[in-house]
Amino acid sequence: MKKIVLIVVLLLILFTKSVVGYSASVTDEMIDLASAVTESELAIDNWQVTIKEQISHEKAYDVTNKLKNGYLVSTAEDENIIKYSFSDVHKSDDLDESFKVVIPKNTNYQAEVIAVIRGDFWNESVEQAYISTKSALPDYLFSKDAERFACLTTDSSGTIKSDYFLNEFSEKLNVQQKLTQTDKLKNTSVAEILYGYTPLWDQKITIMDKSMNVQIAINKSKDEGTKFTIGTPILITEY
Repeated sequence: MKKIVLIVVLLLILFTKSVVGYSASVTDEMIDLASAVTESELAIDNWQVTIKEQISHEKAYDVTNKLKNGYLVSTAEDENIIKYSFSDVHKSDDLDESFKVVIPKNTNYQAEVIAVIRGDFWNESVEQAYISTKSALPDYLFSKDAERFACLTTDSSGTIKSDYFLNEFSEKLNVQQKLTQTDKLKNTSVAEILYGYTPLWDQKITIMDKSMNVQIAINKSKDEGTKFTIGTPILITEY
């Protein structure tokens, strides 16, 4: 997968985010995305849920000390930041759970705590493991102001036509207000990036006065068919 760094940076600058708190979500975006894909009889190649929040330096060190009691820790440092990475001692075959605490050395900038839950496939067992893992996140990590991002990748090669899948996906999640961005960069396989809005989820961003919380990157290849990278409210991973 190739990075569309410039596009993501520009979007993040232009977007006005309206984020409802982490604990306020009634539905689960990852489960909704996965269900919409698997009900179309497509397999999920990989998936990821990221929860992040900016916090004070004091809280960052407090969180770091608490995570050290239950997780394996590694530290990286440069002239600007100290980054603590934590991984679960008891790894699961169904998914991976990890945390990062990033602390800028310049105290004028806030620190950030990040939790990532990810896997390489999806089925009922993985869904139950994901629900349990998310529910068991330490209470001290996030407040109601945390942002959450969910994404997955699926491939329609030969199984189902791309247009049919997109229409079916949109119907399942009641996706409205669609916008299409055609990628004209020569050195990328991304053909289109689609944006839409579903009222199912509380998080959203605003583009040209329209609410959006679904982003789909479409990668087309003669040999590998069509790959979809689908995220909410915006893709923050490579695609």
